[in-house]
Amino acid sequence: MDYRAVLTAATSCCALFLASCGSEPDAAPDSVEATATVAAEDTPAIEPSDMASGAAAGGVAAALDVEALKEHRDPERLLRYYTNAIRLGDWQAAARAWSLDAQMTPERLEAEFGGDAGPKIAVGKGDTEGAAGSLYYEAPVVIDFADGRESRRGTIVLRRVNDVPGATEEQLDWRIERSSTLPQ
Repeated sequence: MDYRAVLTAATSCCALFLASCGSEPDAAPDSVEATATVAAEDTPAIEPSDMASGAAAGGVAAALDVEALKEHRDPERLLRYYTNAIRLGDWQAAARAWSLDAQMTPERLEAEFGGDAGPKIAVGKGDTEGAAGSLYYEAPVVIDFADGRESRRGTIVLRRVNDVPGATEEQLDWRIERSSTLPQ
């Protein structure tokens, strides 16, 4: 049985169901071809999307949703911001999506994702869990490179401080804590 075909069919059904539930009008989703994390409305992507460097990709929004960096409720919004920044080759903006503790730099991101052909990135629906005053959001990720590099699969984990007394606005913002992917 072809694992990818089964996964694609199952996620397509979920995507159609979630799309029929509606979405917030201010989410401003892109098409599947233009973003790494959304398919229909706010539904997570089910297939890797075209992630070309620069604004050459069709349907690419010229501006990033910088308000996603202040997001307290929807971790997927931050993931859309991050993958769109990678698609645009805006390594500085992509690095801002990471927590300070992760010590992610624009140079590290460019070394991992840069090149003549941008990666295709698909982020699936994740799960949120609470632990020790923090919320964690873990989602599956698939990265395919058009320039011959090996595809990678793994997870990406976001974290924010739970709504505890004394938490600063910055601590309440979702940030990428870590990502682990392995060649396929």
